Amino acid sequence: MGRISASIDPAHVERFGPHGYFGWFESVDDREVAAALLDAAARWVEERGMRRLTGPHSYCSTQEFGLLVDGHGARPAAFQPHNPRYYADLLTAAGLQVDFRMDTYSWHADRDHEQLSRLVRRGESMVARHGLRVRSLESARWEQEIDLIHELMSASFSENHDMVPMSREVLGFQTDEIKQFLDPRLTRFVELDGRAVGFSMLMADANEVLAATNGRAGPAFLLRYPFLKRRIGGATVLMIGVRPEVDGLGIGRVLAGEIGRVGLGRIPPYRAVHTTWVHEHNWQSRAYMALSGARPARSYAIYGKALAA
Repeated sequence: MGRISASIDPAHVERFGPHGYFGWFESVDDREVAAALLDAAARWVEERGMRRLTGPHSYCSTQEFGLLVDGHGARPAAFQPHNPRYYADLLTAAGLQVDFRMDTYSWHADRDHEQLSRLVRRGESMVARHGLRVRSLESARWEQEIDLIHELMSASFSENHDMVPMSREVLGFQTDEIKQFLDPRLTRFVELDGRAVGFSMLMADANEVLAATNGRAGPAFLLRYPFLKRRIGGATVLMIGVRPEVDGLGIGRVLAGEIGRVGLGRIPPYRAVHTTWVHEHNWQSRAYMALSGARPARSYAIYGKALAA
């Protein structure tokens, strides 16, 4: 009838206080079932010294998290959770309230050609103005490239809302899990005087392949899998990071332009780009979204409630 997890991220607790997580939440449309699940998660984290329960985090803020509250009619891209509409009512009835919201965005070559072209032109102007170099990930140097991504992440994500630094081990585990969908052409590094100062990592939208299973990954699907994988037309933005010390050089515009190239179909066979979550307080990313003319495609929320002192 239902399922839930409870977890504690020590790094998050150290930075933001004694908050425990609930995640992997699934429930039939029954308030008693949902309340029982959430109460069990609350007791578990409270027994371990936590003073607030938040979620869904499955298991942390660098994996899938958030409850879909708007945009249920669109097929989710990779790393965009999906759930029935009634889940929000179940959480509210159990005493949880929205802590913050996030949005995802999508661009398509045919529909958004002019907006994407504008992003590309602005990125190219920054490259020319500041003598920048843009390159793709070198798959032959996989471990060194992941080391570099971790270095850039640690520098650029340090002040992100509700985020904590990811260890190199966790980053390696997560990228290895999706490596078959990490087309090297979709990860871009921006270099200034030979030093990487920014990056963007996109992956082929694995959900396009999973949708073809119709819920059953049987032998027929496995035979079709290589063909389906080659025909993926969308890419999902996983991470973007810029070193703080190069603010003002337009590195973000360069990366936005590189993402625009993907959406325009300049890296076949991709002709669409989807984002993961953009926090409601992430003004920099939202400024780029406004610049591109994009509107939210799907909206998510993190819910929370205080626990007994």
